[in-house]
Amino acid sequence: MTDQRKAERRIADRRIAERRRVVGPRIKATRQDIIDAARNFQWRGQLPIWTTVVEGQELPARPLVLKAARVSDKNPTKTVEAAVLLSDLGFEVRCKGAIMPKEGLPD
Repeated sequence: MTDQRKAERRIADRRIAERRRVVGPRIKATRQDIIDAARNFQWRGQLPIWTTVVEGQELPARPLVLKAARVSDKNPTKTVEAAVLLSDLGFEVRCKGAIMPKEGLPD
């Protein structure tokens, strides 16, 4: 009985997580918003794992998207979500320096 309850609990937890992912706030930014934000973007320090290339300059993916969308740094958008958005807008996305093809990003 306890194994069955654990399995039911895992299924319920997955359903809750899926609902949160769908209902969660979505960032909206256009390609031009990203380009404009990149022109004035300053990043001091080491680049994070996920980056993007805009007009020949490698920049951190999530902070750039948040700035382009004009939202707080505390926004719950995940880095991978920002990378998917950038890829959808036609920007080159890198993970640990390696170029990530659009098919390699999660849905």
